[in-house]
Amino acid sequence: MNDALRRNLIAMAVSTLVGVLTAVVVIAIEHVVEDLLHRVQEADPWMIAGILVVGAVVAALLVRHLGGRSSSTTETYVEEFHDGQPPLEPRYAPGRLGASVASLGSGAPLGMEGPAVYAGAVIATLLRKYFGWARAIDAKSLLAAGAAAGVSAVFKAPVAGAIFAVEVPYRDRMAGEWILPAMFGSAAGYLTLAALEGTDHVLDIDAVDLTFAGAARSLVLGLIVGLAARGIIALIRTAETHSNRGIPFVRGLAAGLALAGLFGVGRLLTGENVAITAGFPVVDWALEPDHGMLLLAAVLLIRTFGTAVAIGGGGAGGLFVPLIATGAIIGRMFADVGNTEELTLFVLVGGATMLGAGYAAPLTGVVIIAELTGQASLVVPALLATTAALLTVGNRSVSHAQRAGDVSEPTPEPADSP
Repeated sequence: MNDALRRNLIAMAVSTLVGVLTAVVVIAIEHVVEDLLHRVQEADPWMIAGILVVGAVVAALLVRHLGGRSSSTTETYVEEFHDGQPPLEPRYAPGRLGASVASLGSGAPLGMEGPAVYAGAVIATLLRKYFGWARAIDAKSLLAAGAAAGVSAVFKAPVAGAIFAVEVPYRDRMAGEWILPAMFGSAAGYLTLAALEGTDHVLDIDAVDLTFAGAARSLVLGLIVGLAARGIIALIRTAETHSNRGIPFVRGLAAGLALAGLFGVGRLLTGENVAITAGFPVVDWALEPDHGMLLLAAVLLIRTFGTAVAIGGGGAGGLFVPLIATGAIIGRMFADVGNTEELTLFVLVGGATMLGAGYAAPLTGVVIIAELTGQASLVVPALLATTAALLTVGNRSVSHAQRAGDVSEPTPEPADSP
């Protein structure tokens, strides 16, 4: 066996190990978060408001004292992927993952993919740090495997996980040279999830028919979502600049009180807890036929500002599902204005488009919505809408760590990746 083949086989094996370990950790964290959220949802409204305050304060304190003064999760993967500056420090993992549990478990409108991607990056780093056979593998290969496995395990979306790992580091190109370890990591994470949890789709949606009219209207929806994404990106980036300023307790307390206030307003308007949790219940809510335009607009603002407040207060979590939720509401409003019967189509395409445009990761957005629902009929309208949205958004993204990749310059080949 020649050296190149041996290195590639080792790389595949280690990428698979990273995927399995990441999925196990992600499943454990998700169970804790879901159990906490279940208890929160059953509490009285005044108690939920108090839990939001406590969760925000606890998250801010954990980040300050155990998390290296940063609540970064997905961004840590992107930073480490490029140059390791600042280097990923596994000793901060308990603080950041604990802060994620505090934020998500108390109902902050953030997403689970943040801690999942971060966990994958930490596991990849630990393997290379403590095991000589893993150090023979290119660091970016293992990071990509871990990030892919994290997304795959959270959303039951192995293709989206692999694409995300190589799409999110850059705003205008894919790091395709690391696609093989991402594929192995994502597949291993998904198989581990399937063995432990099953493979039911995250969103149980009735079948959506693909029509030429729906596809054409999706282009218009994409332009609208793109305009909204510009404002959301600016708001989130502003919130990120305040996430480490001031006294952590005071910042967390202020964010918690603001989240409690937004929750109260949402509860008064809808009678439901639409202002809290990551956002998939909001997608289901947007699909309900009896919501007026003003109510939809109010919930859209509550969700958008809630996510920004949670980030600004030092909360830890991802942005995938919050972006999907806001896009879904915009899609519902678009369907109502157009008086169309294709409500489900536009809700789901709106969610996919907002994710793709907000993260400058169009293929991730398109593929993930198809895997979340198990419906390939969403792919074409989502492709059209996301293309239109990206033309509107331009060179913007919610991620400050993404880089612009010049495809005219040759990309160095990773020596030891498969």
